[in-house]
Amino acid sequence: MLRADGVEFVLEGGRRILGPASLDVAPGTLTALVGPSGSGKTTFLRQLAGITLPTSGTVTLDDDPATRRVEDLGYVPQRETVHQRLTVREALEYAAILRLDADEDITMRVDQVLRELDLEAQADTWVGDLSGGERRRAACGQELVGRPRVLLLDEPTSGLDPVLERRLMLMFRRLADNGRAVVVATHATASLDLCDTVAVMRGGVLTITDDPEVAVESLRQAAGGDRAPDPLPEGETAPEDPPRLGIGTRPFGLEYRALAGRYARTLLRDRKTLRILLGQSPIIGILIVLCFDPKAFDDNGDQVANTVMFIFLLMTGAIWLGITASCREIVKERGIIEREFDVGLRSDAYVLAKATVLFALSTVQVVLMMVVVVLLQPLGESGGAVLALIGLAVLVSWVSVALGLTVSAVARSVDQAAGVIPLVLIPQLLFAGAVIPLARMPAVASAFAQVTYARWAYAGMGSAINLDDRLLAKPSANTALGFNRSFFAMTPMTGAAALVCFLLILLALTAMLLQWRAPVDDA
Repeated sequence: MLRADGVEFVLEGGRRILGPASLDVAPGTLTALVGPSGSGKTTFLRQLAGITLPTSGTVTLDDDPATRRVEDLGYVPQRETVHQRLTVREALEYAAILRLDADEDITMRVDQVLRELDLEAQADTWVGDLSGGERRRAACGQELVGRPRVLLLDEPTSGLDPVLERRLMLMFRRLADNGRAVVVATHATASLDLCDTVAVMRGGVLTITDDPEVAVESLRQAAGGDRAPDPLPEGETAPEDPPRLGIGTRPFGLEYRALAGRYARTLLRDRKTLRILLGQSPIIGILIVLCFDPKAFDDNGDQVANTVMFIFLLMTGAIWLGITASCREIVKERGIIEREFDVGLRSDAYVLAKATVLFALSTVQVVLMMVVVVLLQPLGESGGAVLALIGLAVLVSWVSVALGLTVSAVARSVDQAAGVIPLVLIPQLLFAGAVIPLARMPAVASAFAQVTYARWAYAGMGSAINLDDRLLAKPSANTALGFNRSFFAMTPMTGAAALVCFLLILLALTAMLLQWRAPVDDA
């Protein structure tokens, strides 16, 4: 039995937006939660699902707090929760891997859910190609593979025509008849006759009835006479949700492999984005080469100055490739992973899975850029020096991937993430030590540069081709450029070690931000 007893939700400013509300949901019953927009349906549903803590009152499942039984409480929010570039079967298989025990027969369970939801004919269809009603069923399937005791759905019929709405409600009726407790938050009233109980929300207050006609009249009065709660006034906030589970109980390796495989599959199927990401790499290489005379690296007075700027541009290209490949990759699927975190997805497995696939992508990008550069503008270096240069360029792109993931974890939208790119890219370029050498920077700026990974990447890449010795051999160039010997005196391994430290710090920070993230607002 799912039971809400005297549940209230009060903002920090003291305004009550829900309750007191009490509701019992028994196994085998279908309950409709109806009310106008802003009446508190989503707030109440999230509390029933154990995602949000009520200000007062309790929500329990079989006398246990709902927050401890989230895996028994299937919750389908309004937002999309299924990857568009997976087939229905693939989406359910990944959901099953992330929800079920490792020794379960995943294929058998997925087949059972496909039959239960009448999705067998669409099993091998991409989710993005499904109709609206079929996508809702696929979202339900992701929850059902975990065998929840209760299924809670937030506006699953929104945007559907009356025929599809009725068909979906009939499916919920069948799910309830099979022994589950089903709660559906909805605006629609045409199918309330299928429900055992109707709970009408009016300004955060709950009224219970089993008569659909009474519910429709009550809803009509609510729509005409009750005003939906206003948006939060400036400075007024809702109480914090309970800490997200973040680190789950399933094995790290199992979740990591499933998440990396899912991400790689969806990325490879996004052909347009992949062409753009890979196509820009040789273009950047060509543009870098065009900036220099074909004889720029001959043994003349400008050789050192040209080499110093050339290495800076290579590093800039690697940073750009890494950040642009990753800065949208968490926020664009935020609605999907929010639900997975609710049921215990490991934030460390998620971040590392994302990073692994993006590391492979950025490696290909940087190698393409560097091959074009080396072929069109030979540096006259040994093969070992060129490989060390490429290796450091790849490593700096990995650190940039990690920085992009950190940005994506903080951003609230894809546009916001894209807008932050200049704010994280420009400091790397300004404090790398090429535009203004560290020796000429004020003490504060020089100190800040030491915690800028581009400074270590630039110095490491310069040391890979012996810029230190070249500057020493050209005192006039050294003086004109403003470098002191200590800048490029490190070994490539020192630069690589520093970059690895930045990489680990940024990945750990991203995982922490996801573990304590603010929840996505439901519509």
